[in-house]
Amino acid sequence: MKRIGILMLLVAVLSFVFVACGGGEEEAAEAETEEETESEAEMESADATTRPTEMTASSDNLQEALGPDGSWIILFEDDLTVGEEVVVSGEVYEEEGAEEPRRKLALYAQDSDRNVTDRYTLTTPRMVVQHMNTRIQSGTVSGNVYVEAEGFELVNGATINGNLYFADEELRDSANIDDSSEVIGSTEIMETADATSRPTEMTATDADNLQQAVGAEGSWIVLFEEDVSVDERVEIVGAVYEEEGAEEPRRKLALYAQDSDRNVTDRYTLSVPELVVYHMNTRVQSGTIAGDVYVESEGFELVNGATIEGDLYFASEELQESANIDDDSSVSGETSIGTIDD
Repeated sequence: MKRIGILMLLVAVLSFVFVACGGGEEEAAEAETEEETESEAEMESADATTRPTEMTASSDNLQEALGPDGSWIILFEDDLTVGEEVVVSGEVYEEEGAEEPRRKLALYAQDSDRNVTDRYTLTTPRMVVQHMNTRIQSGTVSGNVYVEAEGFELVNGATINGNLYFADEELRDSANIDDSSEVIGSTEIMETADATSRPTEMTATDADNLQQAVGAEGSWIVLFEEDVSVDERVEIVGAVYEEEGAEEPRRKLALYAQDSDRNVTDRYTLSVPELVVYHMNTRVQSGTIAGDVYVESEGFELVNGATIEGDLYFASEELQESANIDDDSSVSGETSIGTIDD
């Protein structure tokens, strides 16, 4: 009897130890699961909050700032020129719980009362807007803009120095371009933003193909083979690059003929009421512009015996200081500060 009692006692003790150990393992497993869940929650929380609210654009981080991991507002502190396409993409919210995603390119500086104190220009071969509710505010995008998402906005005196394309009519109808803003080029429907080959050179022969040649889809060099006369204003628009990957856009009006040794053999005249230069680094070379010229962008050049038979206006002193008029070239009228709207 004593042996049976002792055996039963041992069985009871072993059962208790087994159950206790098993319970400990279950509790440890439960604790481990809870820790993993908390860790996952922390990671999710970190993922949700690591995106910056704002980023300041530079040539090094512009595409990152505009991409899916960028900020909802992209600040600019100066003009910025890049040699490649930029894409506004992703689904970025201003704050957690916001009803819809949005992006803003803040191309301006402001004071403490939110008055705009300066405006900046982003120059790019083209911008593709794939993000819903993207706003370009107060400054300029030089280059063609392709909109592939609804709710696009151009507001507070913003400008597109180029063409504006919408992928379809519905996207165009959903856009907001306020009365203070403008598209210098054309606004059209284009189903795809796939890059098309731009001609390297075009020859200007009349009013129709001259505006096409100097427009946002024109060539970097515009050739002349004779005098050309037009009865309406001509605008050099957009951001056209000589070749892919070039650091800055440029245009050239080649108002001359030359031989195989590049000696000028003839000079031509473009007669126009007003020529407005919205394009960065525009060169008028060797011939004559008969009419007034208005420069609205930096890097204007009048070289190799080129002549303006009229007045030359710069929109600001900074633009005038950035210009190059060599000793062989001349302006018959006044050179002063002014714009086409004055």
